[in-house]
Amino acid sequence: MPQTLNIAVCEDEAAETVLLCDILNHSDIQNTYTVFTDADSFLASYEYGKYDLLLMDIYMKDSITSIEAVSIIRETDADIPVAFITISTEHALESYRLSAIGYIEKPVSAAELSNILHLAMLKKSDAPSLYVKRNKSMERLALSDIMYIEQRARQIFIHLKENEEISCYEKLSDLSDQLPAELFFLPHKSYAVNLSYVTRIDTSLKCFVMADDTNIPIKRELSGKAKKALERYYFDHTRGLK
Repeated sequence: MPQTLNIAVCEDEAAETVLLCDILNHSDIQNTYTVFTDADSFLASYEYGKYDLLLMDIYMKDSITSIEAVSIIRETDADIPVAFITISTEHALESYRLSAIGYIEKPVSAAELSNILHLAMLKKSDAPSLYVKRNKSMERLALSDIMYIEQRARQIFIHLKENEEISCYEKLSDLSDQLPAELFFLPHKSYAVNLSYVTRIDTSLKCFVMADDTNIPIKRELSGKAKKALERYYFDHTRGLK
């Protein structure tokens, strides 16, 4: 399964936005992107693990700067690749401080942006992953793409973001060692949920409510642990975005 880069484009100039989108649409790197015209709206929609790359115009009107926005992001996410787009190199030192993978001068060229996309894809390829056996070969799935895993009889069904689903003949109990406890919680012997895709806990139904509105049951004796795991995750990944 080819990997897809999920990109946030933060740019307030219409002509530059059109150019960026055209390059992305014709890239050899499979990607999807969301355009924001100011850093404030970007921050309002930002969620940990939602994007694989941030393309940030430094000079934007009627907004906090991209440098300020990325500084806030870095408080909770030290690893997401960021490339700054600008007409000047005067912010190169700040870009270095924020661990940017690139600094692109306008007008953006396809070659420069392609280099950034390939760097981001390499980083995503190195990201923590789940390995499962399908069709007699091992398949690698980025943990950040997995919403939840469900065991049904002898098969597991891995539900990915963008409403994708794959199945294979495995046991969830055999895969659980690959799922880090700070990101995944097993509320039931047949389920593992990625906490970054949990919207809330429905206490009356005793279930996790996922981003796709699926209800994942929580065993009664695990209710307290489920609540604490979700609270810890929210605390660790949202405190810098207040």
